[in-house]
Amino acid sequence: MKKILVNIAMSLMVVALAVSCSNNETADNQVEEPKTETDTICSAPLIAMQDCQQQMSAELFAGQDDELLKKILPDGTAEASINVFMQERGERIVLFDAGLGASRNGRLLANLDSVGVLPDEITDICITHFHGDHIGGLLSPEGEAVFKNAKLHFSDLELEAWTIGALKDKNEMVEKMLFAYEGRCETFQAGDTIVDGIITISAPGHTPGHTMYDVGDAIVVGDLMHAVVLQVEHPEFSAKYDFEPELAAQTRKAMLEIARTSHKPLAGMHFPKPFIIEL
Repeated sequence: MKKILVNIAMSLMVVALAVSCSNNETADNQVEEPKTETDTICSAPLIAMQDCQQQMSAELFAGQDDELLKKILPDGTAEASINVFMQERGERIVLFDAGLGASRNGRLLANLDSVGVLPDEITDICITHFHGDHIGGLLSPEGEAVFKNAKLHFSDLELEAWTIGALKDKNEMVEKMLFAYEGRCETFQAGDTIVDGIITISAPGHTPGHTMYDVGDAIVVGDLMHAVVLQVEHPEFSAKYDFEPELAAQTRKAMLEIARTSHKPLAGMHFPKPFIIEL
């Protein structure tokens, strides 16, 4: 990694509320280079909100190259985080994922309050995938919708995997989410353009419908990497959370190459401070 930016060209604002918590994570197409169209360029700041501070254990990567792993992570951990991103796009206020949720010490609502945004002002939520540390913040402890006026956007492949596919037996939270936001869920296919020019990018491997979002000035990459210090130079390492480890590694390698050639910063849901990197 050549550099990590605290302030990227689009005037990144970082809301860093550090809270300790435990990590809890519970695809067939190659990643495609995002299109570059004039109407997709957004100069509004992408606001990074740390939902929870985190450490990733080296054990998540054990058995792949333990000697190299020990060299890169000598103390057995990698700095990480659980992050949510927000961006104003015209008249819309968009969240990318929703973090853990208040019942699991997620800080999303406090973070929104700190930048003067009310939950009812959120118009759209773009979900990278359905793991609990990405959709938990959509629900109150009572299972009700936290964002009363927001539309949810997610991959049709992700919905299929968690409702009738390989992950259907792990979908209790997904069912609650779909019930709470009934009538306000919209699926897309990879490559579709949604919400004022956001381009969806297929990124399979972590989950079948794992999706990244090109917001113009940056790419929100979800769980492309769980341990940046390891995987940015060694993308062949996949975490045990990845549903299809080999496919996840292929996606990671392709996306990192795209990032290096396009010079677009990457915003990751498990990236440590400053939460957005440029390669």
